[in-house]
Amino acid sequence: MMKIVFDVAVDGKVKETIQPNDLRLKDIHNFVQAQSTALIEKYGSNVYLNRRVIY
Repeated sequence: MMKIVFDVAVDGKVKETIQPNDLRLKDIHNFVQAQSTALIEKYGSNVYLNRRVIY
């Protein structure tokens, strides 16, 4: 089964990997919005999310 995960990169280095519970596009969008605000508070404004698919 395919999984979508997001690598959290801060200053070019991967700090953690987050994974949404559901694979529906609307749920992934809501998850990324909620997590991005929390990650900006945690790491500062230099946070990038890189999406990857695990098979």
